[in-house]
Amino acid sequence: MRRMVIGFAALAALVGLGCGSAPELYAGMPEHVKRRHLGLEGAPNFRDLGGYATEDGYSVRWGILYRSDNLAHLTDADLEKVGTLGIRLVCDFRGPDEKAEEPDRLPATDPPAVAELEIVDASFSATGLREKIGSGDLDSVDLRQLLIDANHLFAGRFSPQYAAMFDRITRPENLPALVHCTAGKDRAGFASALILRTLGVPMETVAEDFLLTNHYTAAKVERTLLMIRVFSLFRADPERVRPVLGVEPAYLEAAFDEIDARFGSFDRYRREALGLDDTRLAAFRELALE
Repeated sequence: MRRMVIGFAALAALVGLGCGSAPELYAGMPEHVKRRHLGLEGAPNFRDLGGYATEDGYSVRWGILYRSDNLAHLTDADLEKVGTLGIRLVCDFRGPDEKAEEPDRLPATDPPAVAELEIVDASFSATGLREKIGSGDLDSVDLRQLLIDANHLFAGRFSPQYAAMFDRITRPENLPALVHCTAGKDRAGFASALILRTLGVPMETVAEDFLLTNHYTAAKVERTLLMIRVFSLFRADPERVRPVLGVEPAYLEAAFDEIDARFGSFDRYRREALGLDDTRLAAFRELALE
């Protein structure tokens, strides 16, 4: 069998994986789930981090901090909608191969600056995963544990990239800002969790935002699982792949466990690893809260 060289996001595009904004997507969900969702056909995990209440009675401003999957498959209509957001900075956590395979589409008029904050490690390489899935050889890899281990790395080894993110998004001239990776759930998911937690959003709410990926991308995941089954010539069990396409509480817990193990508290991590002293934190909260 030829090597499967199409990435998960490319598979999604191949079968027309739009999220749409059908009413059933929001049925039974809190109103904010619909309000924060951009409803982009080519980036179903693009959403606003605004509206979350903090522990001290404030809330995150709408329209200044966004998170998303990659922007390679934005339609022209999507791109026009993104252009209305006035985004000034994009923090891209993807590696060189990911960006070369699926370059972002950005507004041509007054395009945002791009911060290349690459988070890449062989242990969670998309290339290696594609080869295993394509061959059907999934007995040798625990995909759930792979993402747990990756989140330990995000909080530890890759804290400099997240510190660089905060160095940029705490400057008013860089807002509104967008953080994203390929699926918008792991590297960007931890970035979003750090942003919300730094702003004083309770951990329970941070975890709820993290898990919303599963809601916004449910249709895309199901279709991607189908395509994986086809591209592996029915060698791969799609249910074995599901953990790497979504998120679970254990993934985010692993990152924050790493923070506690290394630093003893989030405040110390914020000051020492992320470079946000109390003065800079207060200024960021002034910008981002209302």
